[in-house]
Amino acid sequence: MKIPLILFAVLYPVALLSAAAPQALRFDDVTEEVGLGEMHGYHSAWGDFNNDGWVDLHEYKNVWRNDQGQFTLVAELKGTGVWGDYNNDGFLDLVCARDDQLYRCGLGKHFIEANPNKPVLSSGRRYAAVWGDFDTDGFLDFYVTGSEERNVTIFFPDILVRNLGRGSFEHVWTTPVKRSARGVTAADFDEDGDLDIYVSQFRRERNLLWQNNGYAGFRNVAKAFNATAKHSHSLGASFGDMDSDGHLDLVVGNMGQPGPVFLQNGGPHDEWHFTDKSELAGITYVPSHGAPGLGDFDNDGFLDLFLPARKKKEACALYRNNGDWSFSDVTEKTGLADLRGSRQGNWADFDNDGDLDLIAAGKLFRNSGNDNAWVKIKLLGTENNRAAIGAQARIKLGERRFTRQVEGGTGESNQNDLTLHFGLGPPRTRPVEVTITWPGGEMQKATVDVNTTTVIEEE
Repeated sequence: MKIPLILFAVLYPVALLSAAAPQALRFDDVTEEVGLGEMHGYHSAWGDFNNDGWVDLHEYKNVWRNDQGQFTLVAELKGTGVWGDYNNDGFLDLVCARDDQLYRCGLGKHFIEANPNKPVLSSGRRYAAVWGDFDTDGFLDFYVTGSEERNVTIFFPDILVRNLGRGSFEHVWTTPVKRSARGVTAADFDEDGDLDIYVSQFRRERNLLWQNNGYAGFRNVAKAFNATAKHSHSLGASFGDMDSDGHLDLVVGNMGQPGPVFLQNGGPHDEWHFTDKSELAGITYVPSHGAPGLGDFDNDGFLDLFLPARKKKEACALYRNNGDWSFSDVTEKTGLADLRGSRQGNWADFDNDGDLDLIAAGKLFRNSGNDNAWVKIKLLGTENNRAAIGAQARIKLGERRFTRQVEGGTGESNQNDLTLHFGLGPPRTRPVEVTITWPGGEMQKATVDVNTTTVIEEE
């Protein structure tokens, strides 16, 4: 039985936003001011685990609750994980690939070890996991990278773990290749209703793109679809609609030459093949660039790019998307010029003022904001997984079609906020129509007010 649509705007407090927001955007270090104290800078995942409308933070092995813009340490776990509601009870749980841990969130208050519910994860030095309902049965599964033995070039396969729907899991697939996998992310790049998986490989191996063929399983189409990303030391990748044409493109972070790779999704007209746009990007090469973080920090409608540099002597960079596959370096003008040595680069609107804030190098940076319009949408599955991971939402304005997806993890177990954020450009008051594509391919339309957060439940 399907549940009727529930649609409502949530006006969260915006005490941290002044009436006249400055146009010269800056990022200010507010780590100590908001109570985060010392962080590790190794990993970060944003997710509202207690459903109070303020996004919380899992950083390294600590869970910080966001109390209306101030953070309180509430748990010290045994692993670094990504958020997903595996039992569909409405509260976000954690899978920690590297540490072979599974945590269930109890009513948004505490975290309970649930390791007997899952198989032992793959051998080797696991780096990452990604949540996704890969068989579209309404329950979140997860994929784990196998990587290699420490200091020994013995590689292990990746594994896919299926959710049985009773709060337990089984190991259902081992990849036929063994490589040094580092990062993993998932998206329905070919818009056929099921989630595909992109795996970033270290040691100059070709990256993998596992196309989900439903009951027929997965097929590696990276070479055939031009998505191998040039045999580098790849640490992570992000799917995102970089050119606002409605299709999910791919940005691959490479540690070493040739640097980041930008791949345009050709959509149905090019049978979902990718075209390399890297020469147009204008990115300054840094040898230790890590997994890219995508987010529209200036609310102009185009996804911008944060590129962390892993080595402490090398600078991270923030690039503004110019909308034509070129990017402008705005690191210095936004106040991030001294940021070095980070494995993080994740976006979330932690203070609910409508613009995206950044966590990087163990610090939280608040976005000063501007007066561009925005929309935030929290999706809730009913027939699909409750966290709506794998769902896509699109807003069409003129010739531009902004696309966002609910992610189950990216890079080396990092994660942006599951609440979708759209910048809409110049100020506007008229509502906008959003089209949601749920996992499995069912579509739903809704009208939402601008400059608000709207919760949309699956029909």
